[in-house]
Amino acid sequence: MPDPAPPATPPPAPSPAPERTAIEQAVLHGLEAERRALPTQADLERRTRELRYREAVDQRWLRLGVGAIVFLLSGAWLAADVVLTLAAGWGELAGRPFRLDSSVLVAFLTTSTATVIGLFLVFLRWLYPQGRALPDAPPPTPDP
Repeated sequence: MPDPAPPATPPPAPSPAPERTAIEQAVLHGLEAERRALPTQADLERRTRELRYREAVDQRWLRLGVGAIVFLLSGAWLAADVVLTLAAGWGELAGRPFRLDSSVLVAFLTTSTATVIGLFLVFLRWLYPQGRALPDAPPPTPDP
C-alpha cells in the first residue's frame, strides 16, 4: 500500500493590504501631483524673467525714495548753512544776539559742505554702479 501522502496544506491566503490612513493617502497623492507638475525649462525662464522685472521695479522705487530723502536732507543742511552764515553776518538770530568766532564758522561750513558732497557721491555711486555687470545666466551647454 502506498504511503498516504501528507495532507496538502492550502497555500497561505494573501494577507489583505493594510489600509492607508487618510494622511498617507494625501501625502502619496501630493507626491504624485508634484511629480506630474514639474516645471519645464520655459516655465523656469518665464518665472526668472518675472522675478528680475519685479526686482528692477522694486529697486527703482527704492532708489527714488532714497534719492528724495537724500535731496531733502541735503537741502535742509545747506539751508542751515545759509541761515547760520547770515545770522553770523548780521549779528542776530531770531531777534537775539548771535556771534560765532570766524574759525568755528569756517569749520562748520567746510565740514557741512564736505558732508553734503560725500552724501551725494555715495548715493550716486549706489544709483549708478560702476564696473562689470554680472552675467544673467551661464551659457547653455550643447546637448551631445
